[in-house]
Amino acid sequence: MSRRRTSIHEQCRPGTDMAWRNMTRWLAHLEKEGELLRISEPVDVELEAGAIADRLVKSGGKAVIFEKPRLPNGEISEIPLAMNLFGSHDRTLRALGASHPTEVGDRLVALMKPDIGGIVKKPWTGLPLLRDAISMPPKKVWKGSCQRVKMELDVTKLPIPKTWPMDGGRYITLPLVVTKDPKSGEHNLGMYRGQIFGPKEVGLHWQIHKHGADHAAAWPDGKMPVAICIGGPPELIFSAIAPLPDNLEEYMFAGFLGKRRLRITKALTQDLMVPADADVVIEGWVDATKTRTEGPFGDHFGFYSLTGQYPVLNVTAVTRRKNAVLPATIVGQPPMEDGYLGEAIGKQFRPILSFQHRDVLDLHLPLETGFHNLAIVKSKQRYPRQARKTCLGLLGAGQMMFLKILIATDENPSDLESLLDVLNDRVDPNSDITIIEGMVSDSLEPASTFENVHSKLIIDATKLVTADPRSGDPLEGSFVEDCPPWRKGEEDAPGISESLVAEIKELDGVEDALLLRNSMLIVTVEIEGRPDPRTGAQWPNEIDAEAQRNKINQLRNSIWQLDSKNSLRWLFVTDNDLDLHGEGVNRRLLWQLTSRFAVERDFIVENGRIFWDATTPIPSNDGPTPVRRWPAITMHDPETLQSIERFNLPPWPDNLVM
Repeated sequence: MSRRRTSIHEQCRPGTDMAWRNMTRWLAHLEKEGELLRISEPVDVELEAGAIADRLVKSGGKAVIFEKPRLPNGEISEIPLAMNLFGSHDRTLRALGASHPTEVGDRLVALMKPDIGGIVKKPWTGLPLLRDAISMPPKKVWKGSCQRVKMELDVTKLPIPKTWPMDGGRYITLPLVVTKDPKSGEHNLGMYRGQIFGPKEVGLHWQIHKHGADHAAAWPDGKMPVAICIGGPPELIFSAIAPLPDNLEEYMFAGFLGKRRLRITKALTQDLMVPADADVVIEGWVDATKTRTEGPFGDHFGFYSLTGQYPVLNVTAVTRRKNAVLPATIVGQPPMEDGYLGEAIGKQFRPILSFQHRDVLDLHLPLETGFHNLAIVKSKQRYPRQARKTCLGLLGAGQMMFLKILIATDENPSDLESLLDVLNDRVDPNSDITIIEGMVSDSLEPASTFENVHSKLIIDATKLVTADPRSGDPLEGSFVEDCPPWRKGEEDAPGISESLVAEIKELDGVEDALLLRNSMLIVTVEIEGRPDPRTGAQWPNEIDAEAQRNKINQLRNSIWQLDSKNSLRWLFVTDNDLDLHGEGVNRRLLWQLTSRFAVERDFIVENGRIFWDATTPIPSNDGPTPVRRWPAITMHDPETLQSIERFNLPPWPDNLVM
């Protein structure tokens, strides 16, 4: 009897026990599902490809393959370029091979804390754990498919895109950077962007907090071997961005994700093991003591990250698969593909977070805020202020150390409308706000007063437990803490009327106003001399900065005076480049209120009211809190926007800075 041969599509259905194995299988799946757009005419890798991918991801569109990517010298690359491969929640779930948002984390927790009693009674229930354990050690092979074709020693011939007009050059945006600890031999797989400096030089942007920087510091007197791998199975990409514990290598996690051992092979010119099924491998070495100016680069916060000094990879080999495809992404104003990747990782790792931090019931890192700007936390609330303790604990959990704002809630943290409700009904500015000064920040965070350092804001929007001194029924021997009845849930939270909003709209300097909830008002203003969104501002402008401070202070005082009953507890002010009544305003609000805001400079609590300034800061040395150079917003050139109109693409959504 002849055996029926299983097709690629059947082998790669989500929820099966098979890994994607390589990028080709993932692309075949997308094409079968009608989620892949093929563009056969030449498209420039500089600006055009990125603008098309941006428009697709922002409109909920398809993945795209540029079959004839055109290099800056006019040549057509022999390797196709693929973008927006993971640009939806459903697509990322399928790429992970997961059937629900926490499957990966649930499997990891089961492996970390197996149900021994249940397995003893029903031994077959332990088979999935055995399979997961067996899949983790990588499998060494003599030669990988990534080494099938030896290319010319010139990385400029790869279809690497330049996605934004002010980028410092072309960037590898989905790199899998392999480094090795010189003492233990442990490999790390990190995603650090790579700037193409020339045929044999690539800048490596590993920030001071990253494992790549750790490894580089351990090679102070020698050439550190490095490989930049591009493509391969989707589980490799997820492994490179996953917040793994230090004792779990990314290669092991990739095998765990794919439910089969990851194939690795010896690099041709460096003492490293690289993924055997990567599409492209760039090998080389880094002198950790020498750096070069890298950047600027349109980054995931929606701004250009500023230039900095980073090491350079000296290329020694470039190899590829026979039918290689180079995947890339574009990051900038949300929503973006990296946002869907980040949200998926956050949800999948929530069970691990809850395993390590037992008070965490749920967590949401909104893609609109670049992940490091805001975390919404659902916590257990058995004793007073437990949610605040939970938030403090999370600041020590890996890359969550970068968080700027944490909001604790009892409700679904993914529900924005519910979030607005609890901020309105359960936050007393006098007792529910915690500010922690001088903490770790993301190097890419533009609003902080100092690079790598900012203050953090914790907002407690949870219900009061019985033992809380504000509840009116404290523990025996304890005092009662003053608390308004609405905070106890005994009456509706006070607010302002629409007639008062109308008065506020008539104030000098107010462009528009919107009542988000009865005690929450967002006001837009025109700030003279604010940094141009296309260019930013590199140097202090003391005259306009002082005028901005005076205008904001005067506006705040005028609004507070109109609200004589102190019923307006939240006042947000931001620039008039936001349409408060347009479609997508909530998404844009999350981005604008968190990305242009520094806790140490722009957050004031006075007389039971919160003032939140999210206007674009003007660089200044003379104000109460200095403002650094302010970056430009990621925006496409008008010429590029016009050039991509030749393709039948979905329309741009509303409320983008275009």
